[in-house]
Amino acid sequence: MQLGNDGQKFGVVAKLFHWSAALLVFVLLPIGWYMHDLPRGLEKFRYVELHKSLGLLLLLFMIGRSLWRAYNPPPPLPADLPGWEILAAKLTHWALYGALFGQVFIGMGLVWTANSPLTFFGWIPVPSPFSPDRDLHELGEELHELFAFAISGLLVIHIGAALRHHFILKNDILRRMLPVMLIASGVFIMAPVKAATWNVAPASQLLFHFTQTGMSITGKFERFDARIEFDPDKPEDGRIDVTIDIASLDTQNAERDATLRSAELFDAGKFPQARFAADKIRVVGTDHYEAVGTLTIRDITLPLVLPFALQLEKDGGGGNASASGMVAISRRDFGLAQGQWESTDIVADEVKIEIKLEAVQALN
Repeated sequence: MQLGNDGQKFGVVAKLFHWSAALLVFVLLPIGWYMHDLPRGLEKFRYVELHKSLGLLLLLFMIGRSLWRAYNPPPPLPADLPGWEILAAKLTHWALYGALFGQVFIGMGLVWTANSPLTFFGWIPVPSPFSPDRDLHELGEELHELFAFAISGLLVIHIGAALRHHFILKNDILRRMLPVMLIASGVFIMAPVKAATWNVAPASQLLFHFTQTGMSITGKFERFDARIEFDPDKPEDGRIDVTIDIASLDTQNAERDATLRSAELFDAGKFPQARFAADKIRVVGTDHYEAVGTLTIRDITLPLVLPFALQLEKDGGGGNASASGMVAISRRDFGLAQGQWESTDIVADEVKIEIKLEAVQALN
């Protein structure tokens, strides 16, 4: 078995990199288009997480392939090819390389500017060098879609040229790269199993408690979207992502609710959503856990550890879960103290967030 390239054909290493990257691209493109139109929910969350991890895997293969190509140059194209065709082949090759690298980096930027966690199959977190930025995120979305179409077009040219050489010109350009497709496909067999996903039941509640003129007030958010992946046997692989509709807050007092939504507090018009995202869950006792992540309110993101108790009931192939927990935050830390409400004389600084979740395990 020939590992390196020679003057006539590609070696096993180059073929492995080529077909592994090709398979990943042919998986990533349809997943990206399919998940784009999915409604918000656990199904879309699972596809997004898979798409991110496969994109990072593609980046690793592209880096490996580029380094190997620099160390072990490919065999030359047939000498009888016209000059324009050799130039076109090189331009297409480098354009495809550049588009793939660019697409992965744009995708990483999309995740970071949206303040979302980026991990490699839930194992290795990739820290963000950027702060959340809506305008940059929107630009990235447009570029990501544009690059997807560009890559598709370049693939059509690349594949079409290879087929032309094989069936019309009848040379060895395609054959010298063909074996090893089965070896590359083994990459996907080793992909880790995702933690069980859970659908949050309508009876779930997201509450908040604060003190107003010495009296305890309880409110709730009527609308929130919780995406949960959790396996009690491997809690460290769990993930929680909760998006909260700020305008849905309700304290049973219309005037107070309007004040809470105002620019001096939540500013629901400018910051319509809050978000808690945790990519780590740790055990702290029997049926007791901590979700380690970040909370974003207005434009401020801070670390937050949410302790919660969990009860699981197995039912055939699935199960039911009940989770409850509470954590205290400072409203001033999150900018919920603008203008006249900066003072804590009337409304105390401490706000307690309470979760009461009922969930059903999604069957695969």
